[in-house]
Amino acid sequence: MEDIWKLTIVETVDTAKEYASKLEDLIKSVEVAKEQVNASTQKAIEDIDSAFDLFTSVLVDALHKRRNVLKAEAFRFQEEGLIPLKECHDLIAGKLKSTKLYVEEGHNILRAGGLSSSEETLMFSEKASLLGSLPAVPSLEEVPDISFQCPVESVRVKLQQTLSGVGKVSRMGPVQVTEVDEKPGALLVRWEEVDFERVVDIHSFRLQMAYDDVRGQMSLLKGNFHDIYFGPECQYLVRDLCPGVPYTFRVSCQVEGDIEWSAWSLPHVATTNYAPFCWDLSNSNYKITNENKIATKTSTDQSVLFSSSAQFGPGHSIEFTVLDCGVGCSDEGVGLVDTRVKGENLLQPGALFLSTLGSVFVDGREKTTKLPRLDKGSKVSFTCEHIRDSKVRVNIDSNNKTVTYDWNISSPDLKLSFAICFGECNWKVLVE
Repeated sequence: MEDIWKLTIVETVDTAKEYASKLEDLIKSVEVAKEQVNASTQKAIEDIDSAFDLFTSVLVDALHKRRNVLKAEAFRFQEEGLIPLKECHDLIAGKLKSTKLYVEEGHNILRAGGLSSSEETLMFSEKASLLGSLPAVPSLEEVPDISFQCPVESVRVKLQQTLSGVGKVSRMGPVQVTEVDEKPGALLVRWEEVDFERVVDIHSFRLQMAYDDVRGQMSLLKGNFHDIYFGPECQYLVRDLCPGVPYTFRVSCQVEGDIEWSAWSLPHVATTNYAPFCWDLSNSNYKITNENKIATKTSTDQSVLFSSSAQFGPGHSIEFTVLDCGVGCSDEGVGLVDTRVKGENLLQPGALFLSTLGSVFVDGREKTTKLPRLDKGSKVSFTCEHIRDSKVRVNIDSNNKTVTYDWNISSPDLKLSFAICFGECNWKVLVE
């Protein structure tokens, strides 16, 4: 009985310890959340100060420039108005000076008792005719009356209305990265709208990526992110990624009618651990380049080139791009293989094959539906989903036409290889 009692105590203590450990983990999660709130608030305050300091500087600078322009215009009108008045003043002053001299001369003659002869008197009198008529002086209506007009009140109201709506503080970005799925050499990033308080028509999304984990590193947040997608879709497959390397993603949106983008989502870090699709290097009939992604047929021997391993499976998407081509025939093309089939073509059981002529073969049997023939620049994509047991559903898309087939495979882990088969030289195919 005592042993049972002790065992019960021990189990209870262990349960309490486990509970306490979980509580400590929750405390840490709360602290991380508090740090996010505090750090984002501080960042928002700094951004507000930076923006409004800039607005203040720009506004003051614009007002100073406009003030100087208006002053210069007033001084120009002043100068234009004073030039003719100065000329008029100088003319009148000259006439006034000569007239005063004439009057002084007359006074001197009178003080001297007159002129000695009638000829001198006549000459003095004739000088009066040189006085002429009075110069014309512009009236006040003819000279500038410089003034300044400004609808101060209406400008003040408009300025106040404009500035009162500048900027917005968001609790969080209206869209958030919700899921990131690992793919071979790629990551499928999904996002969705989370701001349900404001019903808006989102026009476009903008996805950015940064190398490494840059969360909490403010110096890297601005310079390291770069755009990788613009468009209306809520997911994007990011290709050409290195396995084991962390990447940081963030997304924003643009509302119909707006020119500005929304606040960014929280940064989301993800890594793919699957190697990118690549070709096998052991087939001497093909030259493999571009990090083992491009295969070029170099011989005239009919030959099948497989992937480096069974990399394709449910949830994956693979795309073949024909970079260069030959004439093409029914047993040349691209496809998926359940196991590494033997022989010189893929028209046999264990292969799902699209020929260069657009015919589809499943386990060696030709289907009635045809796809466009493969030419230079053609793109063919295969997607796969698990139906049940050993059955998968494969979608083949070629030049915007799609066919779907259910296919029974023998691979226990539902992993497939991909392959190409050509006899002509110069066929060049990129796999992504």
